[in-house]
Amino acid sequence: MMSEKYRYLLELIESKRAKLGIIGLGQVGLPTALSFADAGFSVTGNDVNKNLLDGLAKGAIPFEEEGLADLLHKCLQNNKFHTVERTEELIRECDVIIVCVPTPLTEHVRPDMSYLEDIMQILANSFLEGKLVIIESSIPPGTFEDMILPHLQKKNMLGDNVWAAFVPERLAPGSATREIRTTPRVIGFHDIASGHLAQSLYKKMISGQVITTDVRIAEISKLVENTYRDVNVALANEVSLICEIYGIDFKELQTVCNSHPRVNLHSAGPGVGGPCLPKDPYLLLNPHGGNTIESKIIQHARNVNDSMPRRVVDLIASGLSFHGKSLSDSKIGIWGVAYKANVSDTRFSPAKMVISELIRQGSHVIVFDPYTQESFGGTKVSDMWGAVEGSDALVIITDHNTFRNADLDSIKSKLSTPVVVDTRRMFDGNLARSISLTYLAIGYPGLRK
Repeated sequence: MMSEKYRYLLELIESKRAKLGIIGLGQVGLPTALSFADAGFSVTGNDVNKNLLDGLAKGAIPFEEEGLADLLHKCLQNNKFHTVERTEELIRECDVIIVCVPTPLTEHVRPDMSYLEDIMQILANSFLEGKLVIIESSIPPGTFEDMILPHLQKKNMLGDNVWAAFVPERLAPGSATREIRTTPRVIGFHDIASGHLAQSLYKKMISGQVITTDVRIAEISKLVENTYRDVNVALANEVSLICEIYGIDFKELQTVCNSHPRVNLHSAGPGVGGPCLPKDPYLLLNPHGGNTIESKIIQHARNVNDSMPRRVVDLIASGLSFHGKSLSDSKIGIWGVAYKANVSDTRFSPAKMVISELIRQGSHVIVFDPYTQESFGGTKVSDMWGAVEGSDALVIITDHNTFRNADLDSIKSKLSTPVVVDTRRMFDGNLARSISLTYLAIGYPGLRK
């Protein structure tokens, strides 16, 4: 039989009178906070970055995300969203606490749980009676039962007067404000009461399916989803290198293969980046408190994707060599350093390794990206053509829409040496070569003298 406190919290959630607190206002936490606020809940946000909190209060978003600025303005106008500096204040004020802090990798590619552990220590020392705690941060398998629950049960009785669930985020930067409402969500629970409360909450915000399951399955599901994508990208990248050996066009091969109803060959590219694909396979293979699990296919996929920036550098060197030049005496223009199109996120971006290696080998690197000020050590310019003018090669690393309408004749006329390395296949290679551009791409037939 459910307790009176449970029934009271459930009624608060069902009537949208529950006060929600979001700890961590990054690329998961902020869209989550504003989406719940837009759904009618009163939401309090907290983050260790005080400048971020000040900016949000003034309506300034900290990163590029379609629709986020308008959503923030709407929630501020409706008095549905505000921020506080002290985590303890948020916990005290709110009925539901959603934790969205990062869980990055250490330099030894092991999970860094320090941010989450800090928050759990604060929660362990807080009065949580009548509250629901939800973890959205990505976590290694076993973390919820072995680390989250012991902290929460330090002063409280889980399932009786405090409840907890794991709800893995499923956002994609660039489309977060849309996908958060429509993508099915998974509720991982340890006790049925916690699962019911979390399910009720998310049903008030999303139109997609809400799936409940054992918390260990929920933990692993998030990591397997991104590992699946990482392995499939690695297959595409490895096939693209095979295509180069055979002298055929990977993109045409991809089109032919994907005409099969049970085949979905992914696109090849300069590598993978962002907050999930380079990290989650390592979380999957490093259970909380346990030894690293061996997986040949998963580790090989990581190695393949991590190797692709070096292939990009090789293509640049090959194009320059075709014209009797080397990396050490060349000016290289870079279009895009974000890890994917039309976002400002540069975490694990392939551009970092490409630019770093070019600089190491003596190249003068000019960088343009309309979404971020990051240059990874290159010289930042404010105009896309500033990265082309007088350069010996133009390298497209990110397929921002800004670059799609660029004219190949204009590119050729501004380059000092007519080399284009198109890692995202934004341009027609045959057309480029027909106007005497030295066009190279991953998975594209090589140059012939």
